[in-house]
Amino acid sequence: MKYTFFFVSLLLSLLGNTQTTFYVSPTGKDGNVGTKAKSFATIAKARDELRKLGDKKQGATVILRGGTYNFTEPFELAEQDGGSKENPVTYKAADNEQVIFTGGLTIPSASFKPINDPATLARIAPNLQDKIVCLDLNKLQLNHTKILPDLFDDDGGMLGLYINGDRMPLSRYPNKGYMAMKKVIINGGGQEAKTDDWANYYGTGNKEKRPPRPGVFEYRDNRAARWINQLDRGVWIKGYWRIPWQNECVRVAAIDTAAHTITLKKPVPGGIGNKYTRPQGNGREQYWLLNLLEEIDAPGEWAIDYKDNKLYLYPPKELKDCKVTIGDSKGAVMTLNNASYIAIKGITIEQSVNEGITITGGSNDLIAGCTVRNVNKYAIKIDGGSNHTVQSCDLYNLGQGGVWLAGGNELVEPHIPAGHKVINNHIYNFSQLVHIYTPAVNAGFSGGGAGGHHTCVGNYVAHNLIHDTPHGGIIYGSWDNVFEYNEIFRMCTVSNDLGAFYSYDLYTRSGNNTFAYNFIHNSNDGDGIYFDHDHYNMHVYGNILALNSYGGKRGTGFLFKHGSMPKTAYGLDCYNNIAINCGVGFEFVTSESATNNWKDNFTVNCRTPFEYKYVAADGKEINKDSSVANGSNITYVSDPGFEDMANMNFRLKPDAKVFKDLPNFKPIPLDKIGLYIDEYRKHLPTDKEINRFSNGDGSMSLNQAVLDRGN
Repeated sequence: MKYTFFFVSLLLSLLGNTQTTFYVSPTGKDGNVGTKAKSFATIAKARDELRKLGDKKQGATVILRGGTYNFTEPFELAEQDGGSKENPVTYKAADNEQVIFTGGLTIPSASFKPINDPATLARIAPNLQDKIVCLDLNKLQLNHTKILPDLFDDDGGMLGLYINGDRMPLSRYPNKGYMAMKKVIINGGGQEAKTDDWANYYGTGNKEKRPPRPGVFEYRDNRAARWINQLDRGVWIKGYWRIPWQNECVRVAAIDTAAHTITLKKPVPGGIGNKYTRPQGNGREQYWLLNLLEEIDAPGEWAIDYKDNKLYLYPPKELKDCKVTIGDSKGAVMTLNNASYIAIKGITIEQSVNEGITITGGSNDLIAGCTVRNVNKYAIKIDGGSNHTVQSCDLYNLGQGGVWLAGGNELVEPHIPAGHKVINNHIYNFSQLVHIYTPAVNAGFSGGGAGGHHTCVGNYVAHNLIHDTPHGGIIYGSWDNVFEYNEIFRMCTVSNDLGAFYSYDLYTRSGNNTFAYNFIHNSNDGDGIYFDHDHYNMHVYGNILALNSYGGKRGTGFLFKHGSMPKTAYGLDCYNNIAINCGVGFEFVTSESATNNWKDNFTVNCRTPFEYKYVAADGKEINKDSSVANGSNITYVSDPGFEDMANMNFRLKPDAKVFKDLPNFKPIPLDKIGLYIDEYRKHLPTDKEINRFSNGDGSMSLNQAVLDRGN
């Protein structure tokens, strides 16, 4: 009798703990019951059915069958949709099935028509008139066909065009490289922030205060004459108008083909012309034209004519054989708002004009094994909350960056950490639409100097593979973050004065960040670990930097500027690091009262191995020698004992000379750096697949440095 009672009790216990599982399939129906045989059609139906269960839904799983799910508006999970620590709610792709969430609208190939209008055909080169086709946007009721702003520094809110899953390039002149201004006529920016500098008006020679006015410059390329008849339709040029880390797109107001001048429609912040060579600039300020029918001349290029509300395309192949989609969603594809203990696994998210996934508030959400690609903004944005994790995801072909992090509290002591984790992710080909300050991971610095700070306390960024971006790899600010075991290469392929790691922040609101066991390599113009201002209580150890930076203007492995050091002494830990084939290996800056820990670092084949500088009370830097360090730092001109230096294998042999020269130097665990296999990541990219040890062709580099002057 007692055995019967035992088994009945056990059965009831098991039944009580049975987890709910719903199935969703593109071929299902929302009138079904959500089983594998009778799946729901939408993920929203599964979510709503779980809501009816209340707390009983904890531990539930929604299994998504293979196929494409379209989202014109975000799929939202809210506080009521969460689980618990023991029983999270999981949304995941079925095993071995590809699940795609898209913000794209499929366009039938038959919607693209030949161009018959004589006036339009006259704008196209004769050999291309039968190749370029037209799509009437009036018939599609899209969200993002509003004319581009006169001035913008992002993507302008433009829709995206994709063929067979690939983003098509907006028409551009030149197709590669840039045009360059010849001479600035009117700088026109008005007052510069904080400096009260009104001298950027050409010819004033004083600080007479005037409101900003549009810039005017003399152009070199007579191609501009081709655009003059389309000014009423909209002609936009995008440029690095004054510095390599500022990049606005501005509408053209007038073109004077006799004087060879272009007048901009709006003032560019800070004015145009290299800021170090005002008023005329340096004659190398680079820019390009975008989104004009006249400049569609390569397969895949497209443009929108806002006057006629038509999209023109030079198809890369026969459209009847292609899947054409337009990214036009109203928000992120997926949002988690104050939701906790939700896991999103194995899903591909694409073709959003905004972010792929946003997480706001909540705690302990997991995004794992997902792919986010072809979105116009960040792949994943985490704003607040605590202990969210992005793990083993592939994030690529991104208009802005990979993962944006914020959270914690830096205004109390001790600081309250956010505890977010970004681990084992492959992030590449990002910053495609917004080319500056949109890194693989943003952990507290939004760009634009010291004004770019946001709270981002106590996060962990590790084992990520990051490569191919026009600007920085990881930018950061705030407090108590750890960045370790990351591999970063081919950063700063366009503009420099940035690096694999970068921040410009103040000691009053940033410090105690750790950079350990990172492998940074192959960048013509990038720096390695770069503290552009204060570096209060920073810890830098076990890093290998092999920039191979002999083709560019920059290339400092470890760059630590003095910032507020003359006012408030702060120290720096920098030990057990290696710089190889860099322009400058280490640039150290200290003051008389600072306590530093600089020792057991070595360089190999760097043009300038070590620079030691002292900051005087007046803020001027004075070159010093190695006596300001508290230990030995060694310079080598040849291999000190690597396993295979020629092939970028920087593991040190047990009998390496460096262990005799620096007895306290500890081997760096190169095998642990970068991606690893886990339950979500089953394969690692090969060296060949990612062209791992190449600096790239350098064709898009601005090839300018700070204070650069040209003729």
